[in-house]
Amino acid sequence: MSRIMPSIAIVIPTYNAAVTLDRTIESALGALVYCTDVKKILVEAEIIVVDDCSTDATAEITKRWIARYPVVRLVRTDRNRGPGFSRNEGVRQSKAAFLFFLDADDIFYPNHVYLCLKELLADDALGYVFTRMKIDMVMHQDWPPSLDESCPINFCVRRVWHDLIQGFAEEDDFRLYRTEDTLYRMCLRSLVHHKKIDVETCEQFHSPGNALDRQKRKFSVAMSEWKKMGIDDGFVMTSQMERVVQSRLRHVAQLQGAKA
Repeated sequence: MSRIMPSIAIVIPTYNAAVTLDRTIESALGALVYCTDVKKILVEAEIIVVDDCSTDATAEITKRWIARYPVVRLVRTDRNRGPGFSRNEGVRQSKAAFLFFLDADDIFYPNHVYLCLKELLADDALGYVFTRMKIDMVMHQDWPPSLDESCPINFCVRRVWHDLIQGFAEEDDFRLYRTEDTLYRMCLRSLVHHKKIDVETCEQFHSPGNALDRQKRKFSVAMSEWKKMGIDDGFVMTSQMERVVQSRLRHVAQLQGAKA
């Protein structure tokens, strides 16, 4: 295990999240406390809330947390740029070596940071690790393992790999259809040695209009049934998105060639 104190950032992209933000920040702080005070892994840590031009009390709520816990930081965008940009901007505003991402309506359990960091510090060959999520919605048993492979909140990645795959897609169509996280995890999965930790360490909540809500009907049936029924899950692949995907995959293929 590395003797150098690891540096970590928990990046929280936030847009009009005043209703849930307290719960989210509190969970991130709880995960840090569990890691450092209970499990005695000392870290240099920061929680970066990226306010994507919210029109509610998001900034004020964050400032109240900053007044009590200097580990919390606020970054504000100049215009609404979407979650891909916000996650990348949080990383750009940090020098942390290990990156966590937490959406502003979800939570970490206390064990999340500790379990992820323990695995990465024990094995330098691991590029990222991910865990199981509790999902606040009734769904067919086929889907949770698939969601564990694509969600932005249940993993920790070494910053070097985030940078090498060029972060999350920021193009307008990804912002509109909210599929930048799927591409991000696909690029990492094909390039980097990784490991699943078979423990629930975070929770994704269902709310009107979010990703779970848009795919609710799809998640209610088996994967095989969904494919037969042709249920619209709201997934769209525009020409712009297709160009970005192909460009990213070519980039990953070049990196794979360089590794060989």
